[in-house]
Amino acid sequence: MRWLDFSANLRPEGPPEWVREALVNALSEARWYPDPSMARERAALGRFLSLPEDWVLPTAGGASAIALAAGLEASEHLTFSPCFGEYAWQAEALGGPVRTLPLLAGRHIVGDPAEQAEGTLSQGGAVWLCNPHNPLGTAFSREQVLRLLDQIEAMDGWLILDEAFIEYCPEQTCAPLLAEHGRLVIVGSMTKILAVPGVRLGYLCANPHVIEGLARRLTPWALNSFAGAVLRALPEHRGEFARYALENERRRDGLKAALERLGAFVYPSHAPFLLADFGRPVRPIAEVLKKRGILVRECMDFEDADDGAHLRFAVRTESENGRLVEELREAMACAGNH
Repeated sequence: MRWLDFSANLRPEGPPEWVREALVNALSEARWYPDPSMARERAALGRFLSLPEDWVLPTAGGASAIALAAGLEASEHLTFSPCFGEYAWQAEALGGPVRTLPLLAGRHIVGDPAEQAEGTLSQGGAVWLCNPHNPLGTAFSREQVLRLLDQIEAMDGWLILDEAFIEYCPEQTCAPLLAEHGRLVIVGSMTKILAVPGVRLGYLCANPHVIEGLARRLTPWALNSFAGAVLRALPEHRGEFARYALENERRRDGLKAALERLGAFVYPSHAPFLLADFGRPVRPIAEVLKKRGILVRECMDFEDADDGAHLRFAVRTESENGRLVEELREAMACAGNH
């Protein structure tokens, strides 16, 4: 069976042609050890992100960047629920206490992170926030993030901001705040928008003294030759990312409208996925879809979205989204008859 995968939030066409070319060209470098200083890669990443190169650190995927940030000295780690589980897993693996705050201010109401956290922060703690948010898809404005950051800085804490999906709404990036906020750390990934999960290409941004300390914890040759080749090509293709984001927005809006016509509540999203509340058990629906070759993301491992009524859908091409909607309509009817 050929699977149609709506569970992974990757560019549906796969890697762009220029990425494929970079990977092929990197074959000639595979016999050599990569430069452990990653000098060319850091310079390219800095140009792509419009940051000085000593403010950025390439990593082996976003997970590696998260693992580095989890090692920052902190009295506790605070996450907002629902959220990506990697933050808590990495913090707990390093022996740090983890606490969770609800991000939802009511049924289907996404709260303001600063308001949700007000009066609850611990001295010297690390706060994790994903923007755009996973699994909700919501993007928080720079002003919203800054209000949260002001609270954290008053407690000598850290804000670790995961911008893994920021290329889909680049106007929301908080990279411009780094220069004046030494307690802000940004982690990111090229995995989603370039569809290269097997290449492992992520990054971390912070003040140079923070970068210097975290870089000491990197294993030697942390970036393989294939990831390095893609990274070095990024700056000359920077303009193409706006097209990828616009294409995703158009497809996402169409899929959102179709899901709402099926009776689901769909959270507003700036990301390459949609979270939908069907108000009924979705396990039977997901099982019918799976039998028909369609994979969707059940949300039972997302606290506060684990009521058995939520599904998350990646945004794919118009034809693939159309097939999903038709199969979903039949699966809902089929599941309702059992």
